[in-house]
Amino acid sequence: MKFIFRPLLYIISFPVFSRIYGRLTKLKNPKFLIKKIIRGFIKTYSINMDEYEGNIEDYDSLADIFIRKLDPAKRVLKPDSGCILSPADGIVSSIEFVKRDKAIQVKGVEYNISEFLNNETDFSDGWYITTIYLSPSNYHRYHFPVEGIVKGYCHMRGHLYPVNSLGLNNIKGLFIKNERIVLKMDTKDTEIYIAAVGATFVGSVKMEFIDNYRRDNKWKPLSLKVEQLREMGRFELGSTIIMATPEKLGKPAANITGNPIRTGDILFKQS
Repeated sequence: MKFIFRPLLYIISFPVFSRIYGRLTKLKNPKFLIKKIIRGFIKTYSINMDEYEGNIEDYDSLADIFIRKLDPAKRVLKPDSGCILSPADGIVSSIEFVKRDKAIQVKGVEYNISEFLNNETDFSDGWYITTIYLSPSNYHRYHFPVEGIVKGYCHMRGHLYPVNSLGLNNIKGLFIKNERIVLKMDTKDTEIYIAAVGATFVGSVKMEFIDNYRRDNKWKPLSLKVEQLREMGRFELGSTIIMATPEKLGKPAANITGNPIRTGDILFKQS
């Protein structure tokens, strides 16, 4: 089935198809066809449904299966106040230490961090820029990596480009061109940034605490106290999480760059 699904994902990555795609993934009829598509998706990406709520027959659309929830009885997420935990399942594609307003996107291509965050930030004291890439097979809800207070968020509009899994990750400034929601959090007397980057489609990024989605590139103040590993939001297709954390909060756990990680795994050991 891979030779069917992967070309299909490439075709629908173009803007002209994005809105059509959104409607198609929410279709629930004809049921026999939708169920077949769901089974094909699960088989293609080798998704283990054992740790999710319900079973295959409980999901009525491709959109539903993509944003499936964990079953808390089968997979327990355990907070650890001494660490920064992974907000998502995926691959830690990079953890870069920076002291200037530049980070490496991929293959030596730089992007401006402040432009990406839409907020001027001083990185001279040393920060880590962590990129976690989620493939179609991954759990696509994401969680708060630390306990703290969300002080604001910015929903950035973007151009619609395919990402890593489609082989177009060498577009200059790709992350800056994509739709994204950036959060600023206060934790342990400092601040961190968490960005959920939508890969391809209009409205592909959702936050649990946002009711009115406006891609207006403007920061909106907030004062929301959150617990570590509380659900933050979800991706409705394709996705990348990028975090900016000060060095004083902790150093990366050993041997995680380039390797799979799961929500709740230790990402940084706090100082």
